Amino acid sequence: MRGWIDWARKYPMTMLLIICCLIGGPYFAGQRVIEAYKNYTGKATAADVLGTWTQKAAEHPTLLKADAQGTKEQQAAKKGGPFTDVDQSYLDDAVFIGDSRTDTLKMYAGWENTTYYVKTGTNIWDIMDVVPDDEDRTIDEELQNKQFGKVYIMLGVNELGTGTAETYYQQFKKVVARIRELQPNALIFVESIIHVSAEKDAEGTVINNTEINARNKWLKKLADNKTIFYLDYNEVLDDENGALKADSTFDGVHLQADKIKPWKQFILSHGVK
Repeated sequence: MRGWIDWARKYPMTMLLIICCLIGGPYFAGQRVIEAYKNYTGKATAADVLGTWTQKAAEHPTLLKADAQGTKEQQAAKKGGPFTDVDQSYLDDAVFIGDSRTDTLKMYAGWENTTYYVKTGTNIWDIMDVVPDDEDRTIDEELQNKQFGKVYIMLGVNELGTGTAETYYQQFKKVVARIRELQPNALIFVESIIHVSAEKDAEGTVINNTEINARNKWLKKLADNKTIFYLDYNEVLDDENGALKADSTFDGVHLQADKIKPWKQFILSHGVK
């Protein structure tokens, strides 16, 4: 005890501080508890808090703007590019170029104002010289005579077994360059090659997901996210093992008519304005 007295005499200010903490601490803590209890019992409601925030936002409009922009940026980042949700009218000035897979979209999407240049069995090497179904001119000629706001192109499954992933990419690059020449103001959407089912993949033919993945990897290089964009449909069409969902296809390659909804939704959630 004497030691404490000697210490207190030697350090009086420190001793005073300790006494203040011992006495004042419980008092101030108690006040905080009382204040919290009052808030809980209704003296500070959620409406009060929201009203305060709304008032501050009104005084500083940039708060609301920044919050909205942040949300938009987060959504774009989640989608992997400068994408935004759009409605069906977004596709009124769009053309979809492709083979029998795109023909499924043409027949069952219900986008009546959208243009389709499709031909079963076509490929990236002759696509521009193909006369699409329901037309009497080649795709190259059609694009010379009509301007579109958006051009979607998916080709690749018929090319499997021909050339390499790189030569496929080089030819696709030439086609995109030609489309840009003919459609200088259009947004171009390079569409991924959709995977095949696990059963189809297991057949061991040239139509397999390993090769599809290799070619899709090259296709991504075409996108600059300014006027050319890459759409990876496999994000919504795959099963947990990275193959086309078995219940979505009747032959392991083509989507069933009643299973294209995720594909349609993906397109409409990846518009660019």
